[in-house]
Amino acid sequence: EAAAAAGFNVMRLIHEPSAALLAYGIGQDSPTGKSNVLVYKLGGTSLSITVVEVNSGIYRVLATNTDDTIGGVCFTEALAQHLASEFQRSCKHDIRGNPRAMMKLMNSADIAKHSLSTLGSANCFVDSLYDGLDFDCNVSRARFELICSSLFSKCVEAIKNLLQQVGLTADDINKVVLCGGSARIPKLQQLIKDIFPTVELLSSIPPDEVIPIGAAIEAGILLGKENTLLEEEALIECSAKDILLKGVDESGADKFTVLFPSGTPLPARRQHTLHAPGNISSVCLELYESLGKSPMNEEEKFAQIVLQDLDKKEDGLHDILTVLTMKRDGSLHVTCTDQDTGKCEIITVEVAS
Repeated sequence: EAAAAAGFNVMRLIHEPSAALLAYGIGQDSPTGKSNVLVYKLGGTSLSITVVEVNSGIYRVLATNTDDTIGGVCFTEALAQHLASEFQRSCKHDIRGNPRAMMKLMNSADIAKHSLSTLGSANCFVDSLYDGLDFDCNVSRARFELICSSLFSKCVEAIKNLLQQVGLTADDINKVVLCGGSARIPKLQQLIKDIFPTVELLSSIPPDEVIPIGAAIEAGILLGKENTLLEEEALIECSAKDILLKGVDESGADKFTVLFPSGTPLPARRQHTLHAPGNISSVCLELYESLGKSPMNEEEKFAQIVLQDLDKKEDGLHDILTVLTMKRDGSLHVTCTDQDTGKCEIITVEVAS
């Protein structure tokens, strides 16, 4: 009724986890076989985790766990409380009982929280916060993660509880889909990756857009627009330059690998395993773009990702799995994982195309 009142033609209602799976085409491109997918949705006011069995393109929900006591606003409130303590320390005023001042801090904390999903630090400035006093404070991502450590623990514990409830282990999960704006937080993604070290973590679609995109795909299917959608995608974008990954080979020498040749239809996804010497404790992977005919020294480095604190090996190699997803707008989502330890780094960069 609410959708109809807003002017929408409601053709079908689908569960949010099903929409999330549709957004990534899970079970649609290669419908044969059975797999288990965990859909992790951390929204503004609640946490919802669902395990879905995908079998021959059919989705079956095995279990769902919803917690209304935790959401993105909890992280904002925790940061706002920290900022209030900093203001009290520097200005000798406790504003926690002042709703107007705390609302200003909440707004600033929310902006900082979003910034810390992509930056190492964020500035919180509030003009005339209290009694004519301005407030200016810099918060690092590490400090934010420390402030919210108990919230992160709660978010992770919910996964373990659901797996226990449904009688599965982490090894039984084949993919993890991230949904909800707060699923952008890098620390949360890392903690989830620690639980599922060998599982593909799907976050290349902005987590707060996954469910609406899946719902739009379902609407297109109901309208018989599958072919039209594919034709539109084919006409939208191709990569204008070669995208290369620079790493090292087994001897430690530099090695370039072309992952996206120029003219690659977008969106596109590539997976590459690099075998690095076992006697090193860190691996640096660099991304370059090239017109193909340019000499090597004219290629432009536009990003790098570093895996640190690897366990050295007297014998053997480090197996580094790199998964790259390039969207139609040229943005590139990169996940780099040490196959032995599950240690993972994730970056998202903009690529000129």
